Amino acid sequence: MMKKYLLAGTASALLALAAAQSAAEAKTRMLLIGSADYNEASGIRDLLGPRNDVSIMWRLFKSRGVDPRDITVLSDGVPEGADYPVLNGAATIANIRTAFDKIVAETGPEDDFVFYYSGHGTRQPDNDPAAEIEPEADGYDQVLLPTDTGPYDPTGGSIQNALVDDELGQKLDAIRAKGTFVWAIIDSCHSGTVTRGDSVTRSIDPAALGVPEKSEAADAGATRGGSRKGAIVTKNENDLVGFYAVDAFDEAIERPFTGYNLPMVGDGKTQRMGVFTNALHHALTQGTAQTFADLAREISADLQTDRSGGRVPQPVFDGVLDRPIPGANAKGPRLITSIVADEAIAIPQGVLHGFEQGSRVALYAPGKSDAAIGKAEIVSAEAASSQAGNIIWEPGADKIAKGPIAVRLTEQAVSFRFAVSPPPKEDLADATQADEISKAVDMAFGTESGSADIGIALGEAGNPDGDVLLRAQNGRLWIMRPDRPLDMKAGSFGETPSIEIGGDPKALAEKMKEAVWSLSRAEKLIRFASSVGSSADENADRPEITATIQRKGDKSADPSTACAKPNKTDPEKPLAAFSPQGVGNCDTVRFKITNETDRTYYIAAFYVDALGGVQTMSSQDKARGCVRTLYSGSGEVTYTIQINTWDAKAKRPAAVGTENAVILAIPQDASKIAPSMCSLIQPTLSAMQQTRSVEEKSATRGTGQGKALKNLLGGITGSATRAATMEEDESGGPVMSSSLFTFDVRP
Repeated sequence: MMKKYLLAGTASALLALAAAQSAAEAKTRMLLIGSADYNEASGIRDLLGPRNDVSIMWRLFKSRGVDPRDITVLSDGVPEGADYPVLNGAATIANIRTAFDKIVAETGPEDDFVFYYSGHGTRQPDNDPAAEIEPEADGYDQVLLPTDTGPYDPTGGSIQNALVDDELGQKLDAIRAKGTFVWAIIDSCHSGTVTRGDSVTRSIDPAALGVPEKSEAADAGATRGGSRKGAIVTKNENDLVGFYAVDAFDEAIERPFTGYNLPMVGDGKTQRMGVFTNALHHALTQGTAQTFADLAREISADLQTDRSGGRVPQPVFDGVLDRPIPGANAKGPRLITSIVADEAIAIPQGVLHGFEQGSRVALYAPGKSDAAIGKAEIVSAEAASSQAGNIIWEPGADKIAKGPIAVRLTEQAVSFRFAVSPPPKEDLADATQADEISKAVDMAFGTESGSADIGIALGEAGNPDGDVLLRAQNGRLWIMRPDRPLDMKAGSFGETPSIEIGGDPKALAEKMKEAVWSLSRAEKLIRFASSVGSSADENADRPEITATIQRKGDKSADPSTACAKPNKTDPEKPLAAFSPQGVGNCDTVRFKITNETDRTYYIAAFYVDALGGVQTMSSQDKARGCVRTLYSGSGEVTYTIQINTWDAKAKRPAAVGTENAVILAIPQDASKIAPSMCSLIQPTLSAMQQTRSVEEKSATRGTGQGKALKNLLGGITGSATRAATMEEDESGGPVMSSSLFTFDVRP
């Protein structure tokens, strides 16, 4: 089975707003499905909204330059005329499969594909969890219901003519295998049918189709956890974005939208649309979002303020949300789409992004970067989110009291300090070199460098208590960490990064600044994780983080010996957080994060190497904003790292020294939009070692992908070691917790 992409409660559409793309280059293809008129034998209640949903999405994309010939529309009851699409057939399972096959055959690299589904959804037992890459955490598959859906077939173990999440994932994988980017939007759900006044949920009770409770096979795997509930499984998410009307346990709703400014099917209370589709269409029509994350926040803000028909479920967004929306206007400064309500602005970036308490931001109308309409101050900040208050509006500006607003960081308040010690006098005997180094240090860290804005300050020359010590020896400037000795031997395990002193102060300053800034960013992440977790209250309601270590081999053995694959049967010992551990070549460390709380968390796991490199502990996490969703009450995330101090491919040592594994547990907020932490990723300074080239990335530890962090990172079983503190915010809800594991990596 492919990667379960929260199929429950969503409408699948790949919003490729490629108006500027020519037919000779990249293309945008779409498959719009509106399941409305169900066959009587199924007993499924008909819907009215899907006809309008596919019609307005068809109009929108056509207006943005998508060729109508590249838009396949499967639905029924849509009027003829210029305002409505020409249907390619009914929304039957056969037509859906045929449409997918045609798109697979025609699509290619650089193309975009939009898959949109509006209609009923349900669920059925996951009867073969052992065959899946990522089994369902609750033992059920999520299912979309074409109009020719039949009852449950006990022999086949599936609802007849249904589109199961497994199959949908396979279809999307086949398209993405051609190099095509996919945006999936699903406006449906799988919970029991409920009518609230004029609102109708898009769901079918599984029992109405004869679907049994979980089988013994499903029950056998019901406790296996899994990091995601009700998601479509795909092989990788680097080229996929998913927008879903609701999560796996809520109900997508359609309701009347009378007097809509576009032609609609029906009138009065029969003029229905999906609530989620309406918000999506509204946000896209405004055209102010630059990224999918911006678009998601605008939709979320719209739905949070919509009380026209009772409670509105919150949507779920997943995938590479930092990806720019094709065709979006990216001119002007990069603005962060935020939400304002009651004179407070919720910003989806926090301390680790530079939004620290006391910082100042400029305010803009969404998508309008030409002139600020106000300014505000950051009054509270966490790792990946912050809140601004004390708003001052510009005279004559149109104030935004509620809904989306854009912010830009203008003045950073720095609580982080990182001291750089220039070379001692004894290193500067050569007057020419001394002059070059003095000028370079001033350009890199002086008043005009910008270093002070992020907390980097010059200390006393030769002071051994600095965070970075600069030494000038043998015609090179050495970037030395105080916890490691100066090692000038080329090719040694502990070789200190260095820069050649070549007579050009500007070039030396640029390289020096890049190196120190990288080390400071890595240190800030480590310090933040350490400060968040300061106690170990076993009774705290928070995700549990456990860790173990497997010692491997004779420590006196030749470290250039290749490490064998970790053996899960080897004895493991508990590994405590916030306590330095000595580790050696081929040792394996495993982490397991389990969430038995009633709150969904985002898990961000990074490895910080001895040379300032920061990488995610799983390459798959990069497609999710460098976080992993850990749903409430069940599920787990595992990572495994194997220490490898020898780069077998390059036949030379990898870096050694103090390294850290950082695990952050960030609680989900009301928007249900995952924070993006990928901006923390940065390359190691191995290129500044005399034996490393700039392109070489294999000298650090990794996930087995043959790239950065090649052999170190991986997943664990183990002890009852808890994460550190879980504070309570003023409303009594959890904020976040962290664990920091420190390793003294030895050859």
